[in-house]
Amino acid sequence: MQGRLIHGADLSSGQGLAIDEALAQSVASGKVPPTLHLYHYVPSVIVGRYQNVVSSLRLDRCEARGIEVNRRATGGGTVFMTPDQVALGLFLPSGFPGLPRSVHGCFEFLASGLARALTAFGLEAEFRGKNDLTVNGKKIAGLAISQDVEGVTFFHTSLLLDFDLEAMLDILNLPTQKMLDRGISCFGQRMTAIRWEPEASSGTTQAEVRLSDVQRAIHQALQQQLQIEFQSANLNESEQRQVQTLLQEKYENDDWIYSVRAPKRRMAYAERRTPGGLIQVHLSLLGGVIESVLITGDYFSRTRDVAKLESMLKYARIDPEGLEKRLQEAEAERFIHRVDLPLIVDLILEAAKRPVEIQPTQNPTVGSGTKT
Repeated sequence: MQGRLIHGADLSSGQGLAIDEALAQSVASGKVPPTLHLYHYVPSVIVGRYQNVVSSLRLDRCEARGIEVNRRATGGGTVFMTPDQVALGLFLPSGFPGLPRSVHGCFEFLASGLARALTAFGLEAEFRGKNDLTVNGKKIAGLAISQDVEGVTFFHTSLLLDFDLEAMLDILNLPTQKMLDRGISCFGQRMTAIRWEPEASSGTTQAEVRLSDVQRAIHQALQQQLQIEFQSANLNESEQRQVQTLLQEKYENDDWIYSVRAPKRRMAYAERRTPGGLIQVHLSLLGGVIESVLITGDYFSRTRDVAKLESMLKYARIDPEGLEKRLQEAEAERFIHRVDLPLIVDLILEAAKRPVEIQPTQNPTVGSGTKT
């Protein structure tokens, strides 16, 4: 099977995100073959689809450091992208041979290809947790997928060649220097990068590995795994036009970057760390009935599934039986990856017991060029 390989270098956050969304739409149309996009960003921090930019980042520090801020269409946590990270977009049509149907299966599917690529540098990687690719138990990449566009599965990830921990923690909304110092130690223990690992058995030092070496290894590994010959190509005219539209309407538009998934008024609040990520419930009540509900966090879900869940909960009575009855029709569905509906019910009941003055914590869930 033939496929396309699109290369990009020093892309702005808007350019990288717009190209990926345009490619997803193009592959979904059936007019182009499976496509692999390998690129890297200028320094950028990108929040997940369901996060709140203002509460997650120190925007003044981002500006001072010249770090761009944006929001991607895929779920997960905040990522800090630098030129020393390989950004990857992989676009496979629905029904592609061997493509799993479940979100977890898709994560394992992509992880196996990246693990194959890392063997070129003497590294053994495995998939762990919600969406982590790890080496020696430490995260080296965070994986994301989107199935919002009918007809295509869009894989999104970044793989760490090197990383600036101090810069990442400076731009996060951490309240004190003590937490910053603790964060450096914590993240240093939890994450790794190709250049941080010991020398490979081949004799080539990891410090000598270049970004182009990693891109080449990924290209070759995915060709073997998918049985696709990815040939170098450029965006077609339709894709180029779509990129410009997406930049104007979305990825260079403050309404998308800053306003999405943020409560419009003060609401009761509860949060919980779950196997699927941080879940935050914002709740407004009227006479014991849910007037409105907003579910934010660093989880993975299709946008339409979250919208459906929020819609089903609207005007439900605040009692366990009422909520469970309202959600009975969705019992067989899983709206959020690795999060069961009873947990959502518990969070709603917890939020309902709290006064409206309680607001979300200012300690965000973040990653390091990886989605956590």
